[in-house]
Formats: sequence, C-alpha cells, structure tokens
Amino acid sequence: MLGGMFGENMERFTKENGDGEFKIDSVSPDIFRAILGYYVSGEIRVPFDMNMYEIKEACDFFLIPFNTNTIISENLSAFMNELSNDGSRRKFESFLQTDIVPTMAEAAMKGERECHIVCLKEDDIVDWDPEYPPAVGEDRLSVVKNNEISRFLKYIENREVAKSVLLEKGLKKIRLGIEGFPTHKDKVKVTQVKPRGGIQVTYFYVQRPFIVMSWEKEEHRSRHVDFANVSTCQSHRSVNSDETVNLPQNLNAVDEIELVEQRD
Repeated sequence: MLGGMFGENMERFTKENGDGEFKIDSVSPDIFRAILGYYVSGEIRVPFDMNMYEIKEACDFFLIPFNTNTIISENLSAFMNELSNDGSRRKFESFLQTDIVPTMAEAAMKGERECHIVCLKEDDIVDWDPEYPPAVGEDRLSVVKNNEISRFLKYIENREVAKSVLLEKGLKKIRLGIEGFPTHKDKVKVTQVKPRGGIQVTYFYVQRPFIVMSWEKEEHRSRHVDFANVSTCQSHRSVNSDETVNLPQNLNAVDEIELVEQRD
C-alpha cells in the first residue's frame, strides 16, 4: 500500500505539507471511512448516495481489489457501471492490438494520416457494383469484420471509454458513433433523363459502429495556403460566336476563361 501511495500516483492523493509529512488530500472523510472497513471486515460497504467512481479511485490508490468480493454497494447500478468501465477499457485495448492498429498501419503505409474504420459483423456481405459503387469514399474507408467489436461499440459508454483510450495514445480528431453502411444493391432504376437516360442504383444500408481518428502532427500547416506564391493561371480557348459554352458555376480566383470571338 505504501508503494502505491508514494509511487506514480502520489500527486493524485498524497501531498507534502512542508514539514516532511504527507497527508491524504484527495480522499474525502466519508470515502476514507468506507475504505477503513476493508481492514476491519474485508468488505467496503458503500451507501446508495456515495460516489462510486471515488470509491473506485480510492481502491486503486490503496491497492484494494475492486470487485464483488470486497464491494458491498446499495447502488448496484453504479457499481456495475464502474466494473463495466474497467472491463471495457481492457477489452478495447485488446481490440486495438488485434484489429484496429493493424488497420491503421495499412492506411499509414499508403501515406494516409487519418483513418475511418467501419466495424461490420462477420456475416455482413459487402457486394458493391464496380460500375455503380456507393458514394461513401471507399478509397479512404477501412472495414473491420468482428462481431465483438461491433457489439462492444454499440454502447455509448463503451464509445466514451474507447475515445479516452485513443486520446491517451496521442490520436486526434477522434469520432465514434453509429452510421449507415451500404452492403449490397437494393434497387436498380433506369431513369429517362434528357438528353440521355441513366441508371440509378440504390443500396441497402445497415447501421454499424465507426471510428475516425488522425495522427497528423501538422494538421494546421497542411491546410495553409501561401497566396503570395500562388500564380494566376489563364486558360485561353477560342470559340465561334454561335457556339454554346458551358461555364463552370464556381470559378476559383486563380482561374480565368477568356472567350475570343472568331470572325470569318
């Protein structure tokens, strides 16, 4: 216990008063009184209105096991929630090593500095038409098929724990949620759009968890444009006076199109 008090977590709970004495500063009297019960009976009895997170933090500091053998809580929901937080953290760190980090590495080896991962179930079948694929940015989209990850990330609390783990590991612009993902064609419709017809493909979507993260260090500099070094480009094209010209709707400041009338 003394090793825990004066180890890496010393500043969280223990402070020196200037006389060479250390006092436990961050544990409230009520929490400390409950903790003392462990050394009397081997159990910590937690009233319904006591903060379970603070009990968990104090147990970690005093090296007391936080489990059903030591904690007797009137607020069973709060107790189960803290156990779930511990379990979800360990579970997500395992998912990182087995599935997520290898997927990130594949994107990184292609020169990417961010990754968008969709977590599908193992029985999800992805069958996209090569000529009419869905507009989901498939060139930047990565897919992980794992039933456990898909089930794990459906809970908001688990996604919050996962986000905190990713933040601790230095990743940026982290987003986790549930989104629609196209798996296969649902309908194919031939449209009579003048002057020519077209094919409209509708895909069937399933709701699946996703993770978006970035490891770009200079994200602000990457998007900076030095307009002093941007040269003006002019495209000259001659057309007849009776020819119809389709101009782009949004011309950039550096693009110009000059129409020159040709006379016979």
